[in-house]
Amino acid sequence: MTGRRTRLVPLSVALLLVLAACGPNTESNEPTTGGNEASGAPGASGSATAGGLEASGDIFAFGVSYETSDEIAQGRVDLFNELYPDVNVTFSESGFDSQGFLTALQSDDAPDVVRIPRTRLGTYVARGVLEPLDDCISQAGVDMSIYREAAVDQVTIDGSVYAMPEFFWVTNWLIDNELFEQAGLDPATWDVSNWDEITAANQALLDQTDTLVGVDPKVSDGDRFPNWVAAAGGQMLSEDGTESLLDTPEVAEALEFTKSLIDAQGGHVAFLDARGEAGADFFGPENQFVTDTEGAFPMQQWYLNVLAGDGGQPEITALPFLGTNGDVITYAEGDALAVTSASDNKDAACAFVTTMVSTDAWVAAQQLRVDQSEGVQTGTSTGNREADDEIFGQMVDLSDSPTYEAAVNAFVDTLDSAFAMPPSPAGEEFEQAWQTAVTAVLNGEQEAADALAAADEEAQAAIDSAGQ
Repeated sequence: MTGRRTRLVPLSVALLLVLAACGPNTESNEPTTGGNEASGAPGASGSATAGGLEASGDIFAFGVSYETSDEIAQGRVDLFNELYPDVNVTFSESGFDSQGFLTALQSDDAPDVVRIPRTRLGTYVARGVLEPLDDCISQAGVDMSIYREAAVDQVTIDGSVYAMPEFFWVTNWLIDNELFEQAGLDPATWDVSNWDEITAANQALLDQTDTLVGVDPKVSDGDRFPNWVAAAGGQMLSEDGTESLLDTPEVAEALEFTKSLIDAQGGHVAFLDARGEAGADFFGPENQFVTDTEGAFPMQQWYLNVLAGDGGQPEITALPFLGTNGDVITYAEGDALAVTSASDNKDAACAFVTTMVSTDAWVAAQQLRVDQSEGVQTGTSTGNREADDEIFGQMVDLSDSPTYEAAVNAFVDTLDSAFAMPPSPAGEEFEQAWQTAVTAVLNGEQEAADALAAADEEAQAAIDSAGQ
């Protein structure tokens, strides 16, 4: 058994994916087939020991990579292969793609497992293409209490768990110390709960330094926008995921403020050009912090590994993302591993998704990264609190790197207080609606109130019709 083979997409299917990408999402009426059929002696896949199920045969994991991935993926797959030598896993070697996934489900050899962003999971539950994992979790002996509540809430729909939470990426501020000092600012005392101070810092950086970018709110790609809404005291979606709240004052306030930061830098097009130049080597030793070409931006924890490793170890300060009331209000994101209803080997699929997020798997992956790297390692934050305790409490040693020790601590201290987007039966459609509105406003095509009102109407319609 290799456990590493790539599942190739036929040319006809690849062409279909290209054509499908130009149109709206297709709907799948495939019914849910019921509970998971995993069998075997209970193990402890969610606790300190992985394995324990009886599983064999072939499974195909869509949206999952091995050959093209890093040590954090490979180390966990290697552990699975060791624990389940009679299971052969093939991988798509690609990220999640909606059209690709739905097309693959209609093929003769449908995926058994899919890695999917947790914010989009509800869409596929509503379409009936994902399997409830309650029986799987019971048979595998998984203790769900070790997983972070915010992540578990995202994968729990109508009382059933539909996926195992994987990474738990929280967003906090990263600051270029040199640029702040040139601008007469103290990065350690910068009050990011005060939006006037953020505006002032942005202008000081632009006026008093040679930076290409002052403060990047990280909303041009849409990904950090929910953090700004929460900072304004609002939310974008009701807690039960059934009501769009895009047309509310706090959402508009967040969009108008973040747009003002970008407008101060010449408008969206000029800003994107400057950011592209500043971050041309975003993952390398000539990144924006090394070259002092970007002042500050909110970013996920994983980027610390880039900066501390091959990124030249620039002098940075990490601060928690704060609401305007001064409370820590960091946004958590990440993927999840689900079993498809179309799987013809749910035993092995269950073993895979539970093992990949077990404490043993995360620790093995971190150890592989330590063994294969000569640089500083800042750890990987996961949806598994038990694994994080071991990784950051015992395996990450930054005593010789005080800058990155402080940065890691700043991020780790926010893990338990992080919030996540609630699951929604139209999670994917909701995400597309608000991201389209944000882009239109940043480009100056619409006013915030108009764009958000239209997005709210579109999102609510998608939610109301989901699963019908």
